[in-house]
Amino acid sequence: MSDWSSAVAAEVEAIAAAVLTCPAVAALHGGPLAQTVTLLPGRRIEGVQLTEDRVRIGVVAAYGAPVALLTAQVHAAVRELVGGRPVDVHVGDLQLPEEQPQALPAGSGS
Repeated sequence: MSDWSSAVAAEVEAIAAAVLTCPAVAALHGGPLAQTVTLLPGRRIEGVQLTEDRVRIGVVAAYGAPVALLTAQVHAAVRELVGGRPVDVHVGDLQLPEEQPQALPAGSGS
């Protein structure tokens, strides 16, 4: 992997990780035609696409999270990582209540 692709991979991975810390985000989403994807040698990162002048982020919204809250969380999470570029947030899907991971029972220790 070249220095350029290594730098892009590190930037995209950092942005993706930051987005996934947002409580209103259930997952990253590449879009129905994979339009929000970063292609790297041998792999792809869904849900983040960078250009020189813009960052596009695709997400699955957590059930019950207002879109305004979700976008505010994503913008705050990536602000320091995008180098001043505008960030477009696209909600590509909604995680339904029955799709949410089950919480472990109290006292399960795991």
